[in-house]
Amino acid sequence: MFFKDIIKINISILDENNIWKAQNLHLNIVYNDKYILVINKTTNLVVHPANKNQNNTLFNSLLYYYPYLRDIPRAGIIHRLDKNTTGLMIIAKNMNSYLFLKKELKNHNIIREYEAIVNGIIENNGIINYPIKRIYKKHNIYMQINVLGKKAITKYFVKDIFKAHTYLRIRLQTGRTHQIRVHLSYINHSIVGDPVYKKSQNTSLINNFYKKKINEIIQRQALHACYLKFMHPFFNINIKLYSILPNDINNLINFLKKNKN
Repeated sequence: MFFKDIIKINISILDENNIWKAQNLHLNIVYNDKYILVINKTTNLVVHPANKNQNNTLFNSLLYYYPYLRDIPRAGIIHRLDKNTTGLMIIAKNMNSYLFLKKELKNHNIIREYEAIVNGIIENNGIINYPIKRIYKKHNIYMQINVLGKKAITKYFVKDIFKAHTYLRIRLQTGRTHQIRVHLSYINHSIVGDPVYKKSQNTSLINNFYKKKINEIIQRQALHACYLKFMHPFFNINIKLYSILPNDINNLINFLKKNKN
């Protein structure tokens, strides 16, 4: 492009059906002020609209309660959770907050911790440091360990050990798509109920009744975003928020405790 070049721009107006809808879906709000919002996401809730999920997402709900979020990228959503992962999420309510929190996330200054129940016995705390690469299978996103992937680090801490499962506290050092699920599966300790990343050890210790009971208790991956710590974008103070485990994961833990032996 040079001085005095003529630039032509073709502008097309989106069809009304392609404009994101504002939808009245319940939000479980944990923290709220003029600058940020933190919600406790429920299971079976997609975060962003996509080809298969144009409606009934967290994004659509945010547009209903806070219409001005249309002017902020991703309606202010700072980080995402998978459809069937529950727990805490941060939403920025203005552009300054969005830019600040995105930078904090990139610099690993936002602490995000999870709790999970995994298959098999893990006796010691550890760090998983394997790069993750995005691939596509039949139009679905799938992540895998790959030397050509992006850096991914997951720290885990043992909270309790059961007959054939382990209760973990997990801290993300990075935030790749499906990171916790992929990393735990790669070390042969997939999350209970994960329909995609199922690799695990010690399945021979579990009889059919035990498996059936677990499947009745929880119909999703047993993963919950339980803790956030971050700097407030305006007040310049640390915000610490906790979320208790949802009923299905609590019920699973109680069942595993009763059947330790």
